[in-house]
Amino acid sequence: MHGIVHKTLKEYAIDRTDEETWEEILERAGLEPTLYLPVSSYEDHEIQAILSAITSMASQDRRQIERDFGRALAPELLSTFSAHVRTDDFIAFLTALESIRGDVDEATTDASLPSLTTTRESTDDVHLAYRTHREPAYCGLARGMLEGLAEEFDAEVTVVKTACVHDDESACRYQLTR
Repeated sequence: MHGIVHKTLKEYAIDRTDEETWEEILERAGLEPTLYLPVSSYEDHEIQAILSAITSMASQDRRQIERDFGRALAPELLSTFSAHVRTDDFIAFLTALESIRGDVDEATTDASLPSLTTTRESTDDVHLAYRTHREPAYCGLARGMLEGLAEEFDAEVTVVKTACVHDDESACRYQLTR
């Protein structure tokens, strides 16, 4: 997984707790302290282990933690890949996500990005399908990222999950309405 995800997850955990708690999270996850570089790639299992450790220590459930983390990750991803974003309109950005995803995939060697399919239903309504080879699917993270991206664009958008791979669907599907 891309280093920006690992780096931001560490910052997310420390911002909400402290360095000492981060060390406890790593211990529970069975991981050694690592300086996560945003331009490197790291093993997917580390994200899974860290999120599991955070969940075991928190009062929220896993999907809520993923969603909250996704909101924190969105501005970091937008900043990191800003050269690929050619609009300041959120709905236009959503409809360009497939193209942006392709550009980022070509520009990074080990990103292993999820598949995104967008369908613009009207000027204010976009449907997005999210598919990933990763297990778990991180659908809470995807929803949080969509909400965080909307916030970054100052867009008043409602994000509704309409289908989920955890319910034996082929993709997690979201409806975004302005």
